[in-house]
Amino acid sequence: MFAGKSSELLRRVERLEAAGLTVALVKSSKDSRYSNSHVVTHDGVKKACYAVPSLEVFRSMAGDRWAKYQVVAVDEAQFFPDLFHICSSTADGEGKLWVLAGLDGDFMRQRFGQMLDLVPHADSVTKLTARCQYCAQSGVTTAAPFTVRFSVADQRQEVVGGAERYAAVCRQHFGRMLGHDAAAPEGDADAQAAT
Repeated sequence: MFAGKSSELLRRVERLEAAGLTVALVKSSKDSRYSNSHVVTHDGVKKACYAVPSLEVFRSMAGDRWAKYQVVAVDEAQFFPDLFHICSSTADGEGKLWVLAGLDGDFMRQRFGQMLDLVPHADSVTKLTARCQYCAQSGVTTAAPFTVRFSVADQRQEVVGGAERYAAVCRQHFGRMLGHDAAAPEGDADAQAAT
């Protein structure tokens, strides 16, 4: 989380539209953090989209327009239960270009949705990485490939939220927050409070 996935998705949509391609922008209806009808970045940039529970619902809702969409761009792709089937079958069978933004792992570093299933089928894959918010407090820039949830009492995989529920962390802080390394460095109050 917090790696700029939605921002990158909107940049790519803008470039594809500037190249003259017809693009449909879709997000999961589970994501209502900022808007029910827009993809919204953490910086507040937004673009109107279709918010649907599944890609099959989107395809049905699009009706005749489906054939006109050359590209389907999807935000929060991990939430779609039919992601693999729809993307792979329409890319191969209809020539649709899919641009997906989503998580491949959850707060416990378990696979999340079907994103990883599509990697062998993808023309290209870009993995974005956030910066550890705890290292940043010490003035250090460290890649944060993991996410922690502040309340681990709720073990459900799908809990939609932003900075109020989740933090991007490096491997060291991930381990500390799960209690794998109880000794937080002196001066690291956040890591000490979390252990």
